[in-house]
Amino acid sequence: MRRRLPPLNALRAFEAAARLGSFTKAADELAVTQGAVSRQVHALEDHFATALFNRGHRSVTLTKAGSRLLPPLSEAFDQIMLAAERVKERPGEVRIKSVPTIAVRWLVPQILRFQNARPDIQIKLTTSWWSVDLAREDFDAGVIFAETRAPRANADLLLVERMTPVCAPSLLEGTPPLAAPADLVHHRLLHSDSKHLDWKAWLSGNGITDIDPQSGEDFDFLDAALQAAIQGYGVAMGDLLFIEEDLKAGRLVTPFDMPPTEVGAYFLVYPEEENSDPAFQAFRTWLREAAESVQKQLP
Repeated sequence: MRRRLPPLNALRAFEAAARLGSFTKAADELAVTQGAVSRQVHALEDHFATALFNRGHRSVTLTKAGSRLLPPLSEAFDQIMLAAERVKERPGEVRIKSVPTIAVRWLVPQILRFQNARPDIQIKLTTSWWSVDLAREDFDAGVIFAETRAPRANADLLLVERMTPVCAPSLLEGTPPLAAPADLVHHRLLHSDSKHLDWKAWLSGNGITDIDPQSGEDFDFLDAALQAAIQGYGVAMGDLLFIEEDLKAGRLVTPFDMPPTEVGAYFLVYPEEENSDPAFQAFRTWLREAAESVQKQLP
């Protein structure tokens, strides 16, 4: 079926003027004259037989029709820009987006080791608390955290989170001492998630019902909670994947001889049409093997 689209140059001029709130700014962005932008917008209004802007003496605002047109049009232009970026060949470059915790404590060291072994491949890492949207963002893959082991079909399981209480050594002999789970009632629980899922899962998994998982203090991320624990501020839930150095150095200890709890896992996710680029596949294989080696070493 033949597409009957409005004039594309006029759509582009309208989108820029509406997004920027100014014909002058739109002209600067599009590298044309203000008059050219005005003519294109008028042409689009003629096409729709309706006004898209309310024109004041020194300003313009969108009409109801213009307000309806702008959001899908901006999204469409964003998608065109993203598609154009993806068409460009980037030989030897892999773009990854990751949640910060695993990026800082595990992924960055793996990237450094990988690039020492494969200097011909460049890994570009972006960290964000927001999960990757591979349909809308220009990344080859993402490293995400999920509370289940199967977040999507195109996902490689990397690391299973194994959480256990950790604290500064001073708390073991403090007043009151921390010798058994029941003693937690006298100590501050430190949380790295607002829902307190880690503490809830560990207490429930070990049949402990007399400790309130809602008590204690919240932190924005795991590293902050762990640093507070190192300072003797309370007891945090630590992931055995990421606290090995702190345990070896004696900055943290595990106060109870009890099994850790699996709360969630980290996955490498990629688009539905698997990326066959040799650089991406080499890095993907490296990560999977590194993760498998780590998992085997954990108690």
